[in-house]
Amino acid sequence: MKATKLATNHLQERCNWLNHPGVYMHMNMQYPITLEETKKWHERALFNSSRVDFVFEEKDEIVAMTGLTNIDTSNGLVEFYIMVNPNEQGKGYGKKSTEFTLNYAFINYNIHKVYLYTNNFNERANNLYEKLGFKLEGVLRKHKFKNGELIDRCVYGLLKEDWLKQNYYNKEIKLEF
Repeated sequence: MKATKLATNHLQERCNWLNHPGVYMHMNMQYPITLEETKKWHERALFNSSRVDFVFEEKDEIVAMTGLTNIDTSNGLVEFYIMVNPNEQGKGYGKKSTEFTLNYAFINYNIHKVYLYTNNFNERANNLYEKLGFKLEGVLRKHKFKNGELIDRCVYGLLKEDWLKQNYYNKEIKLEF
C-alpha cells in the first residue's frame, strides 16, 4: 500500500466518499458536501501547520484517507481521523492506514498521545481502535445531533508508551511526496 499526502487530484474521490451513506453515517458534517466546498477546505488545510492529511492507494485505487489534526506539540497531543473507501471496507485497509498514520505521528511529532472521537454506534471503528491499543476514555452523552436525534460520542486515546510496546510500531515508515 502506497501513502502520499492528500493532493488536489484526490478531492473528487474524497467528496464522493463523504457523500456516500456508508461513510457519512459515521461523520458529523453538514450534507451534502460539494466539490467546491471540498476544494475550499483543502486550500485552508494546505496552510494549516497543525494538520497533515494522507491518501493510501493499492493498485492505483484510493483505498483510505487519514489525517492528523489539531497537532499540539506543546501539550503532546494530536487528533486522528480515517475514512475507508466504501467499496473496500472490511479488507484491512483501515487497519493498515491507521498503523501507518500512528507511526508517522509518534515518529515525526513531539507527542505523547493520539486521540479521536467516534459515534457510539460505530462498532467497526471502535473495535479497530481497541484492537490497536486505544482506550475508551469517556462517553460524551447526547453530544451531537444526527439523523434527528442526539447521539453519544466516544473519546479514545492512545499513549505513545503503549503504542511502542505493540507489534504495530514501525519506525521505518515510507511516504511518497
